[in-house]
Amino acid sequence: MSVCLLSGGNSVSLETGARRVVWGRCDRSKRARRAPARKTAAEVTIRAALFCLCLVAVLVVMFVFSPGADAAPEYDKTTGADRYQTAVQLSQKGFAPGVEGVVIATGENYPDALSAGPLAAAYGGPVLLTHSATLDESTKAEIMRLRPNKVFAVGLQPQVVAQLRAAFPEMDAAGGVVALVGTDRYDTARMVALEVQKRVGEVSGVVIVPGDSFADALTVAPLAAFKGWPILLTPGAGPLPAATTEALSSLGVRTGFVVGTWVDVAIADSNFTYVVGTDRYHTSSKVAELAIAEGMYHQALALTTGDDFPDALAAGPYLAREGGVLLLTRSITVPTQVGSFVVDKAESLARVSFIGLSPQLIAQVKLLLTSPGLPTDFTFATVAQGSGSVEVLWLEQRLTELTYRPGPMDGVFDHRTRQAVLAFQKWEGLPRDGVVGPATWSRLLTATPPFPRVKGSGSWVEVDKAKQVLLYVEAGVVARTLAVSTGSAAVGMITPSGTYNITRRSNQWDGPRYKPLYLRNFGVLAIHGYPSVPVWPASHGCVRVPTWDMDELFPLILVGARVHIY
Repeated sequence: MSVCLLSGGNSVSLETGARRVVWGRCDRSKRARRAPARKTAAEVTIRAALFCLCLVAVLVVMFVFSPGADAAPEYDKTTGADRYQTAVQLSQKGFAPGVEGVVIATGENYPDALSAGPLAAAYGGPVLLTHSATLDESTKAEIMRLRPNKVFAVGLQPQVVAQLRAAFPEMDAAGGVVALVGTDRYDTARMVALEVQKRVGEVSGVVIVPGDSFADALTVAPLAAFKGWPILLTPGAGPLPAATTEALSSLGVRTGFVVGTWVDVAIADSNFTYVVGTDRYHTSSKVAELAIAEGMYHQALALTTGDDFPDALAAGPYLAREGGVLLLTRSITVPTQVGSFVVDKAESLARVSFIGLSPQLIAQVKLLLTSPGLPTDFTFATVAQGSGSVEVLWLEQRLTELTYRPGPMDGVFDHRTRQAVLAFQKWEGLPRDGVVGPATWSRLLTATPPFPRVKGSGSWVEVDKAKQVLLYVEAGVVARTLAVSTGSAAVGMITPSGTYNITRRSNQWDGPRYKPLYLRNFGVLAIHGYPSVPVWPASHGCVRVPTWDMDELFPLILVGARVHIY
């Protein structure tokens, strides 16, 4: 596209991506070039106005047609029929025949597989999965397609290694089938680390992660592979095992990352960076930030479930090819810290890969990515009782994660969903209307679960009269948050504050009280279910709970349980 803009006799040629905007000297007749130089004030004003309009047009064209302007990220989904097929699909997407090496680990148990990612990346190949007792046929077919020089069997049973040797006799005869099986998971990781060093030469650092869980090892695997650092294991609570200490000595490193644990490396003159979140998902988001700081490609992001290990295990070397960043998410909902990372990076992302995720979870992530300005300008459609949509499903999952439990997660905004929304709005100090509009959506993205006021051990109940919520607390952590209506002087009495113990229970209707939990032996003071639970104090003195919530609460609270009302 070309545009010729007149401004006296001057012109400029401007390239905008594939479009060419020409702001140039346009041909005029000789008469025009010999026209008198003197112009009237009106002519000057008109020409100046035309020049400004043309300049604005150029800037608009530059913005609209410049590469990447407001471009949505490219989405890629990899979901096989099972974990073995998902790993094969990743391999087919990322690796061409002729790779130097392939790593195979079991898809049924995680410990020996945790260190596999950096070794696969060092040889430019994938991690493939197989059954514990037999070689998976689809995996064998993928090895045949890739035609590697080496296959590393990490932690596999002898009969599977034997099947590998039988399936690839020429490779085996050349020493290409390598079994890496230590005395335990820590020793296996040591053996894998030495193979990484053999391949890449000098190793400048290592990553140390818990070997008694899988999430932290998998979330850091792309970063470890990107840097060429092996992954070593330790018990999460320490101390560092002998095999890991021996590996550090053999590798000659005193620096690296410790992810997901505060274990003391206890090596003289060591310099390790600790990356530890409140849970695996928070740790995952912190590792992703670290990966970007270390030079990984922040415009490429992959998400996979942190509830199980196989998909994330195969994702490590696949992402390490071009430095993509990995995030772990729950299988049913996006955790708060992960959602915040996605929202923060939404404008810069060029490609987002979904590995083994359900359609519902993919829809949630796309909503986070495509809603502009999150969280301050969050623009999900307003939903209320009677609505039914993917947004309602996300809402139900988020409320459940935050302890508000809206009933079945079916994408239908029913009376239970409304009461859960009300409980959330009460706790967060939002208008108590049961409608999820921009303010409530925005708060849902950044909220954390409610916290108890009382400290202690065991379980107990707290009733916050100002917020009109009930907290059921287990081991100091809120497990359930319910909307309640406490006593009102206008109809009876204000619910008295204080600390009580449950004196008796009734697993049925007791007059107007459904499944009451009585707080004293004299008079009527109880926590009970009731058909009507307004957003403000409206009872005769008791604490009203929605009847469906009382069905779940009643079995949890026994005679003698503490109740704190304030």
